[in-house]
Amino acid sequence: YELEGRKAIYLPVPAYKGYGSGDVLVEIEVNRKGRVTAARVLTTASSADAALHEFAIEAAKRSRFSSSETADKSQTGTILYRFIAQ
Repeated sequence: YELEGRKAIYLPVPAYKGYGSGDVLVEIEVNRKGRVTAARVLTTASSADAALHEFAIEAAKRSRFSSSETADKSQTGTILYRFIAQ
């Protein structure tokens, strides 16, 4: 993940039960309390598999980061998920 000045408190592993593989880069918006308020896939830097996108978005929305009262009201960062075929 990349979120300037913040540490990850909780980064859940996506609940993935498929056969596809690839990387999915998710852009996140985090509030001052460290909660993810929005998440979207950066399609130009991600696998085209829509199922992987859904798994990545769900995991990103459950992520938590350290709080910061000096951060912007909404701070942008990214999380990269790497899915490996099972």
